[in-house]
Amino acid sequence: MGSFIVFGGSIIATWYLAMIYESTEFMLLVYLEAALFVLSFFMVWYRKFTVSIKVVVPVDIAEPGKETLVKLCTKNKGFRAVARAKALLFVEDLCTGTRTKEWVRLSVMPKGETSFVRMVSFSGTGTYRLRIKKLRLYDGTGLFYGTVKGKSEAQIRVLPKLHDIPVRLSLSVRNFYGESDVYDEHVPGFDHSELFAVREYQKGDRLQNIHWKLTAKQDELMVKEHSLPKACPVVLFLAFTPKKRTKRREKMVPYLEAAASLSFSLTDAGCPHYVAWYDEGEQDIVRMRVDDEESLFLFLGLLMDIRWKVPKEELLLRYKEKYRMEPFVWALSLDEKLVLKRNDEVLAELLPKDIAKSLEQIELVL
Repeated sequence: MGSFIVFGGSIIATWYLAMIYESTEFMLLVYLEAALFVLSFFMVWYRKFTVSIKVVVPVDIAEPGKETLVKLCTKNKGFRAVARAKALLFVEDLCTGTRTKEWVRLSVMPKGETSFVRMVSFSGTGTYRLRIKKLRLYDGTGLFYGTVKGKSEAQIRVLPKLHDIPVRLSLSVRNFYGESDVYDEHVPGFDHSELFAVREYQKGDRLQNIHWKLTAKQDELMVKEHSLPKACPVVLFLAFTPKKRTKRREKMVPYLEAAASLSFSLTDAGCPHYVAWYDEGEQDIVRMRVDDEESLFLFLGLLMDIRWKVPKEELLLRYKEKYRMEPFVWALSLDEKLVLKRNDEVLAELLPKDIAKSLEQIELVL
């Protein structure tokens, strides 16, 4: 509104000169300036009630260092376009609380919606919040503007970098059987609660597996094949609780890279596994099954939003208490000091400043 004050002062100054010199030209200029002042004031006032803006992130998952598409969508109910406007875009790192801001220039079309595309890059892993704090709408002269407060926000998750870790699976892991709600799509098994396929009878098949109803219809012996449960022989325990907020970013990025790389390498080796942690919001241990690319990226997205907390008792003991009927072969654990353990054996002490090299030197034998 400072421009209105300056322009109002110029009108008074022009009127003063017109009075002193008794100039008709100066007085005409006063009238023109006053008319422009009133017109601009009402135009800016009108636009404040007809124009709105929101920030939209079409894909809320990004990779560090790569540009991500961000859309600033304006909606104009008025009949006139806004040739000049500026939006104040805030980007906040929810991990550290640090914020950056930028004024983005755009224009608004009349009677409809306008999308302005902006490419934004994020250097670090974590969750970021994008927020439009205010929108400045200028009049036709570009001298005056009104401010619309923004209430729109969106979040984007920047995934950690994935590093390949060599994994060797033993026969006890490859042939691990246990209860599971997930079944192998290619190999039959022994679970009578789930039917895998029906085929013709072969020598050596058990009589208990004959499908008598289908046999009667097709006039030849048909045998039921049962499904094979895909249990998880490995559980990856995550415990991350940095006490000082200032060091949270410094510790979190290498920790997330290590956790994500472990889960990625196990998945790549064909080892279904659970990832378990203690969630502050749930006040309980939480786990997620990871066994394919889809579940891996679901886990990586969730990894950005975990509210970390370590329970009073040991994480492994709490897990065994909660899931006492689900045995496993190996327990991998990664603490906030980046110490990787297999059961009670220390496999590696990773270096946060060179996490990629530290992970490459590990070989997981499970």
